[in-house]
Amino acid sequence: MIIDSISRLPLYEGLIPDAGQIAAAFAAQAPERAPYEVREKSYALKEDLKRRFEVHGHTIDLMMATDGAEAIHICPPERLTPAEALPNGADGRKLDGMPQGSAVVLEAGCFCAIFPGEAHMVAGRIDGAEGGVVKWVVKVPCPEAFSVRL
Repeated sequence: MIIDSISRLPLYEGLIPDAGQIAAAFAAQAPERAPYEVREKSYALKEDLKRRFEVHGHTIDLMMATDGAEAIHICPPERLTPAEALPNGADGRKLDGMPQGSAVVLEAGCFCAIFPGEAHMVAGRIDGAEGGVVKWVVKVPCPEAFSVRL
């Protein structure tokens, strides 16, 4: 996992394919210019009991916040209970378990890159406060060296 300022995203080109092009598309707020699928997300933060982990085997989840903030928990998937596969043949699966591991805060102007094999739980409240987040989630195919078997 990497968390940093969006302005520094191009520096990670060696780890995140086309990071510079993604950063330029984000700066222009033009998701159609990104070389990969962009999901524009906007949601309210949730109570811990309503959050779930997921993990990917071949995709980097590159999350880029434009407004608000959220807590994201990261932990090894071995600590969690495997659940259903993601819908429509998407890369990955859901995992059951309460928030654990490391928590990071994704806030406006920052990005978080979550690599294959890193179980992650989004939409966490910060210090119990309600709120929301607006972000891009770019589904970046990862270099083969980062792929994991689920």
